[in-house]
Amino acid sequence: MLIRTYKADDEAAAIKLWNDSLPRDQIDRMNFYNRIICDVNFDPSGYLLAFVDGLPAGFLYCTRRQIPDEISGLEQGKGWIVAMGVHPDFRRRGVGRALVGKAEEFLRGAGVERIDVGTYATNYIVPGVDKDAYDCGVKFFEALGFENRGECCAMSMSLHGYTYPEKYKQKRKKLEAEGFSIAAYKDCDALPLFAFMREDFPHWLPNVRACTLSGKAPERMIIAKDKDGAVVGFAMRGMDGTEERFGPFGTKPGLQGLGLGSVIFNEMMQSMASRRIFYTYFLWTNGRNLEIYATWGMKIFRTFCLMGKIIYSQSISKR
Repeated sequence: MLIRTYKADDEAAAIKLWNDSLPRDQIDRMNFYNRIICDVNFDPSGYLLAFVDGLPAGFLYCTRRQIPDEISGLEQGKGWIVAMGVHPDFRRRGVGRALVGKAEEFLRGAGVERIDVGTYATNYIVPGVDKDAYDCGVKFFEALGFENRGECCAMSMSLHGYTYPEKYKQKRKKLEAEGFSIAAYKDCDALPLFAFMREDFPHWLPNVRACTLSGKAPERMIIAKDKDGAVVGFAMRGMDGTEERFGPFGTKPGLQGLGLGSVIFNEMMQSMASRRIFYTYFLWTNGRNLEIYATWGMKIFRTFCLMGKIIYSQSISKR
């Protein structure tokens, strides 16, 4: 077995290997470049390719922050296995174990003390290890010393034949009578929207800013404002350029319970259906939110385990 790092002329073979290994998480050339190669923290030394008898057998992409995140900073000591897969023809031959071993070696050498699987906030592919899609994935990581630290779910909804529920239409009328407004984003909303994000949802501010800079916010974002013009809720779609992807989404914590969220959600569903987008999904939620989304018609379609492992950097081992 040969394991080496990614080179520029590996592009086509790397994408094919990814798609052969991860049928539930296909990637195309645009997304491969946008989300992997052009990521500010991409280091070819963290993209590992395994070959058996000269044939592509598996890959693993891991990273750590070299450029501070706008919200989280450098998150020193933390690293991620963003994606990995082994070609079906080479499974149960030690390829995956060897790739993880090489990844731990690389990350430890870069000062990483903790590795999480999937949860790289800047450009995650999936938030964890799918419990059902990939045979024995959770057991594989557990055998290598990773712990299961909880679960999250992906949810989806068909928009074929979508109609705006009457009860939420009435809720919207009531909110408007109380001075709230719910409408598609306009350029003049940028400043109050950014202020709202900084105060209540700072971790989503980079996504919202990217959407506004793309020029597509008027068709991809719904904004709720109070009588004074302050933004108190929003919903976005199209993150990572995927038109049907829903989120992020939220309302001001102090105003939850008024029904703003349900109206904003259905405004977005109406907007998507009117643009002939007949399916929507998001990748990560848990807890009470599962019940809330279910009442709006969303259904769980994937469940992920949040796997992590403590490793020991050189600085720790010398103490």
